[in-house]
Amino acid sequence: MTTTPRRTQDTSVVAAKAGAARDFVAVDDGGDFSYHRSEQSLLAAFEYVAEAACIIDRSGTAYRLALDSNRRLILGPPLGPVEFHWLRHAWLDAQNAHPEGHRLRRFYPLSRDEVVSDVFETLALERGTAPAQGAWSLDIGGLATHPSSMADIDRRLGRRTPLEHVHVTDPFGHLYRPARHRSHWYLLATAGSILYIEVPAPAAAD
Repeated sequence: MTTTPRRTQDTSVVAAKAGAARDFVAVDDGGDFSYHRSEQSLLAAFEYVAEAACIIDRSGTAYRLALDSNRRLILGPPLGPVEFHWLRHAWLDAQNAHPEGHRLRRFYPLSRDEVVSDVFETLALERGTAPAQGAWSLDIGGLATHPSSMADIDRRLGRRTPLEHVHVTDPFGHLYRPARHRSHWYLLATAGSILYIEVPAPAAAD
């Protein structure tokens, strides 16, 4: 994740549209993040209470798993706002530990609302389950196309090298420059996964 402060943005529209759908992000006992489109899919993903270290909804409210009277997993009562500094560090740690799984790298979040929004949006985009807020855009040397998903962008870039003249815009309006991530120095330049590093949007012409 880049450490450049992000530009101020209004996330109220995204939050309002997302409010109708009750989805969640969970941090497991190993520190990794997962996105769940419903409470049912969240509960199906875990086997015991302590397996989920923290669960948050789009408002940033924290939850834990609990057991009902029949010892079945349920979502526990709200615990209040998730602790901002813990969530931000946990998210950065997860990205560093699992670069192949978390490939959209946005600017360093400066508030709880920003990190909650980033976590929900990037996880949903990476897994192809984001709501239709807009279209992806892939610009290669000034020629723009509109891929259907992040996986489609990966396929189009494929073995393309170099990537200096490529820009990607996600459905939420964030602009990225792709960069090849090689887990070992001896791999080919076209090997490894592609990270998408957020860059500032170009200034509007007067």
